Amino acid sequence: MSAPDPTVVPRRREPELVEALEGVLGEYFGSPQTILEVHRLRSEHSSSYETEIITVALEGTGELSLFLKDFGARIYDKDSISQRRSRELRAYRDLLADANLGTPAYYGATWDEDRGRFWLLLEFVEGSQVKHREFPDWVTAVAWLGRMHAHFSKSARLLEAREFLVDQDADFVRFTADMARRAVATSLPSLTDRLEAALAGYDEAADLVDSQPQVLVHGGYRPQNIILAGTPQKPRVCPVDWEEAALGSVFYDLAYFCDGFGGDRLEVLVDAYRSEAQRHGFRPPEGPEADRTLALLNLHKNLGTLSKAAERKFSEKSIEKLVRMVESAAGRALRAK
Repeated sequence: MSAPDPTVVPRRREPELVEALEGVLGEYFGSPQTILEVHRLRSEHSSSYETEIITVALEGTGELSLFLKDFGARIYDKDSISQRRSRELRAYRDLLADANLGTPAYYGATWDEDRGRFWLLLEFVEGSQVKHREFPDWVTAVAWLGRMHAHFSKSARLLEAREFLVDQDADFVRFTADMARRAVATSLPSLTDRLEAALAGYDEAADLVDSQPQVLVHGGYRPQNIILAGTPQKPRVCPVDWEEAALGSVFYDLAYFCDGFGGDRLEVLVDAYRSEAQRHGFRPPEGPEADRTLALLNLHKNLGTLSKAAERKFSEKSIEKLVRMVESAAGRALRAK
């Protein structure tokens, strides 16, 4: 996530940005801040929203780099945009800011409904996405997940946050399957019977989700949403994009992160997660029911992708591939002995 040299923008040309940043940073540091220069650079990782790396020269302090996520400038539309941006703001502000988990520091936000301005201001962490790293770094990232679950298993704040977190209960899991059925029926109805056969027993198995401990769920714990910084001796794991933060199964994020792995490597990842969670005082469930829940949530992940087939106009070839993936995942989750 390293950035090329940004272009210097004179302070006088950015009065609204400077005013917002001085207000946010003044509150964060507890004293008035004066910005002498602003450097702006569009982030190469902008996806659904415009994002920028902003470096400011502060009078008497030096330079500070921030990551600005502009929820008012969407590249792609998303459902429930108001709830998603509010959820991410509150995840950083109310849950992560003082959790000491290594996530980007929360500097503040500028929220103005009338002007359609929704700026989330975070620490800019220079590193690289886990998807570009070697397998040992994936192990480091999944271990962080165990540490995070352990931290919030002892935190009263998680229950207080229930009002803004997604409720990932059994009905949530069933709803995703229903959306996938509708998407296939709309986009490629010739595959509806195959999908229905694959999902035999799914609605009943969904109850497994409610039988597991509830934890803070990132909601999109994928390797492209995890920045790894620091050194091999002292790595810093920085998950970003908390729009789908939820209260849900202990295995939800693990299933998403481990998608595509099997055999020995899957065992290494799951063991690393369990070991780190236990090291921090939290013991995830073990045994056949836990294994079935992990497999079920891996199936759920694939159904979540399939559910977007009509909305995103997937090709017939892509839908066929996704149905095959669902059939394979369903075999492991619903019919494994």
